[in-house]
Amino acid sequence: MEGNKLVQREMLLEVTTMFGALLKGFSQKWNKLGAEYNLSFPQFKMLHFLNRTGPQKVSQLADTLGLTSAAITGITDRLLAEGYVERERAVKDRRVVFITITEKGTNLLQEITENHEEATQTIFNTLGDEDIKHLKRIFTAMLDNLEK
Repeated sequence: MEGNKLVQREMLLEVTTMFGALLKGFSQKWNKLGAEYNLSFPQFKMLHFLNRTGPQKVSQLADTLGLTSAAITGITDRLLAEGYVERERAVKDRRVVFITITEKGTNLLQEITENHEEATQTIFNTLGDEDIKHLKRIFTAMLDNLEK
């Protein structure tokens, strides 16, 4: 029994090391792509989320993207300066501010998504549909476990 625990511990260490290398590789690929557009990955994620869901409050963006409200405000300020998002105050409660993607932001997102899809395909092209489904199931279970 002790031998099995040692083998499992070694395998988990190997898997976490490989996962770290995979994340580093993704990050490096994104940095190359994002540098062309002067856009960080959190900025891209925010544009993508706004495009998919519509206007959002800062607190909603923070919860969904796993960032602080202060980080979202900083990201919003940079995207606002480039004309990719707008701030809109709620009609009924002027204290509430919604962040909305602009047409310029949508166009940028579409261009990046097309280029990013090619980069993603080069990473995942060795995996079949079943493997990708398994990865999604495994990552979902692991993320659910982190939230407990």
